Amino acid sequence: MGISFFGRKNCSTNYCSDEEQPAPNPNPDRWSLIQKAEFNNGYVLRVRYLDCTNFEGVKIMVYKGQYIKQEHRDPHFAPGRLSPIARFIPTLEGWRMAVSLANSL
Repeated sequence: MGISFFGRKNCSTNYCSDEEQPAPNPNPDRWSLIQKAEFNNGYVLRVRYLDCTNFEGVKIMVYKGQYIKQEHRDPHFAPGRLSPIARFIPTLEGWRMAVSLANSL
């Protein structure tokens, strides 16, 4: 830590940038289904959002109810029945936890 003579922000040992570059938000219209698991009262989806950069755009989401095919799938929480009720880190452990939750609904 110290004083920057160049006014740089967002600096680390490997990278400095004058502007913060946030990861783009997932485009709910540009996604592809990787994996699906359906249960009596819920389902789990592993989806890749093509415009999202964190975790290579992969999201694991749990939904309540029966699977509904849709073109527009927003991964953010919102009121309504087509919104996920939970999201998990896109790893094998995250998938297992999501499946356990959906199976318990």
